[in-house]
Amino acid sequence: MRGKSTPSQSAREPQPATSSDIEQAIKALPDEDNERIEQAGLNRIARIRWSANGRSHEDLVQEAFTRILDGTRHWYKERASFTDCLIGAVWRVASAWAGHRKRNKGTPEYAVLESALSRTDEKGKTISPFDPLHDPTLNIEEELIQAETTAEQEAESKELADRIEAAFANDGRASIVLMGFQDGMNGPEIRAAFDFSEKEFRTTTRRIQRGANKIMDEHHGK
Repeated sequence: MRGKSTPSQSAREPQPATSSDIEQAIKALPDEDNERIEQAGLNRIARIRWSANGRSHEDLVQEAFTRILDGTRHWYKERASFTDCLIGAVWRVASAWAGHRKRNKGTPEYAVLESALSRTDEKGKTISPFDPLHDPTLNIEEELIQAETTAEQEAESKELADRIEAAFANDGRASIVLMGFQDGMNGPEIRAAFDFSEKEFRTTTRRIQRGANKIMDEHHGK
């Protein structure tokens, strides 16, 4: 009869890996994959520096493992290797740490860190390690004007980016490519870092483009 789903139809839906699958994958990790995972942790810690707040690349990788093991992040075997899924989780944890600092940089947790890293120059002026991050050519009034004119565009861009990222949350390869682009990597760099073939990369980017176009059209009422 028409209208009824069949077992074969439901079987096509990808299912998250089980705890047993994950444990077996961890035990079977080859040395080269362990090295890739460690390097990913080192790279992320180097990129977020102050946001790590004293945590090491080992802490970062362990948190990524924990998120996969406790189900916070799922691994879909049909969509990505365990190593790629884990590296994607490493990136997400690092991004979460960086976001936490951005939202809470005025709290004692981060103020203590900045104070410990600050130094006094020969004129007695306190130099913060974060000073180079600010544009010295802008005064307070200019910064306020710039903030007012860009805040709305930034909010809209973030909303769209969040929607696109959420749309591919269960697509391992697409999530990795999106995070790579967000981190300023180009196509060849992403392919090299995650061992994607040219075909896999092109197929994934086309899938992302179709999804992004749909979200953009919906956002603009088309």
